Amino acid sequence: MLGLGIVAMSATPVRAAARRTSEVTKHLTAVEEAQRSLAADIGLLRDQLDQLKQGLDEVREQIRQGNDAAQGDRDQLKGMREEVRGLYVESSGLKGDIAQVGKDIEQVNESFGNFRYSAGALIAVVIVLQVVVVALGLRSRG
Repeated sequence: MLGLGIVAMSATPVRAAARRTSEVTKHLTAVEEAQRSLAADIGLLRDQLDQLKQGLDEVREQIRQGNDAAQGDRDQLKGMREEVRGLYVESSGLKGDIAQVGKDIEQVNESFGNFRYSAGALIAVVIVLQVVVVALGLRSRG
């Protein structure tokens, strides 16, 4: 009996150890499953992160292209402003030239009017002198 008692007593710890081993195995299996699930989730997150990076790169490229286009437009606008400024200065110069030509024409008109008056007076004097010369010529003959 003593042998059976020893066997019975030793069987109980073996069964408890077997139960603990199966519980540990279950826990290890659960941990392994959790690790696999976590690895799969991390892989999905990496894929999503790569897609997000690609999207950000595309957005950055579009922003850069937009900035380049805007800078080109600003440069073109600056050139156009300079051209308009030059045209304004040129048109102001032309306005001054036109005003000066108008003054010159007025002076020429005045000079021509004075010339006509002087020429008329000269012709009148010449005619009077011719009349005097003819009268003197007729008087000296007669």
